[in-house]
Amino acid sequence: MAKREGKVVGKDVEVVRKPRLRKPKEPPPSLAMSAYLTTVMAEAAPPVEPPPQDPLALSGDVFPPLPEGRVPQTAEEFLTRIAELWEDAQQRFLRIGELLSLAESRLGEEDRAALAEGLNRRFGKSARSQLMSAYRAIRDEVVPLEMAATGYGTVYMLARLSDDERRQAAERGLLRPDVRQSEIRAFWKSVRAPLSSAATRRADLEARRAKLLLEISKIDDELARLID
Repeated sequence: MAKREGKVVGKDVEVVRKPRLRKPKEPPPSLAMSAYLTTVMAEAAPPVEPPPQDPLALSGDVFPPLPEGRVPQTAEEFLTRIAELWEDAQQRFLRIGELLSLAESRLGEEDRAALAEGLNRRFGKSARSQLMSAYRAIRDEVVPLEMAATGYGTVYMLARLSDDERRQAAERGLLRPDVRQSEIRAFWKSVRAPLSSAATRRADLEARRAKLLLEISKIDDELARLID
């Protein structure tokens, strides 16, 4: 035990300090423990990942398979069957356009709003407008009935053309059931392309000239009456 002497007024004092206790070192892990942990870690199974899901098969309850007797076998049979389904799809599009047109004329404002809200989950206002326009164009014989096979989008584009532009399209052989929408779109751009600045200026001047000539003609007539 360590001792230290000190002095206080009138007395001799002995100060005693206790030695600090040292914390014993922890023994290193035993080899047995290390081997045990190594064994456990080696035997631990890796996390199991869920197997990748196969894409949804078009069979069973999701998409009933075709009856065995109706499965096409040759290219010609596939072509015939697909063409039938395509024509059926176009007829359905026209029927949708007809129903939309009837709903627009027969339902009240609140019912039309409720119908639009329900249909917005399937297709938007633009598609509904095109479907109605395509149906009306076929109904009113603005576009030939056989053009319905091209799809409502193509019929809609044809319906937006003027009578003269549709006549030009017919002269170019575009009013046929197998026409592609890209052909109609290219024709649309060709007839609706903006005039160049020089051509626009010329057209303006010719219009002004015609107007002035008409005014001069009226003045000449009035002068002739005054002379008579």
